[in-house]
Amino acid sequence: MKDELYQGKIKKYDSAKGFGFIGCTEGDVFFHISDFPAAEGEPKRNERVKFNVVENGDKYKAIKIERVEDKSKKAKKSKVAAHNQSITSALLSNLKR
Repeated sequence: MKDELYQGKIKKYDSAKGFGFIGCTEGDVFFHISDFPAAEGEPKRNERVKFNVVENGDKYKAIKIERVEDKSKKAKKSKVAAHNQSITSALLSNLKR
């Protein structure tokens, strides 16, 4: 792995231990919660991220991890459904008054 920006998805995260793995085309990469943007909450499975890597013994570790907006069709459908549900809930609550 070279000194460049990689992209992947969170495959696994153990909040009790504070580490997890990011899946990318080069393979799974270890990460520690201290390298994740804490202000935005804990990592979630299948969340898209971009990151740099450093050697960690004979393996690699992700550093400077940043969240990436998921622009897949599935994510767009999910956002639209959530938006529609919130509109429907607002309309129904107005009707109940």
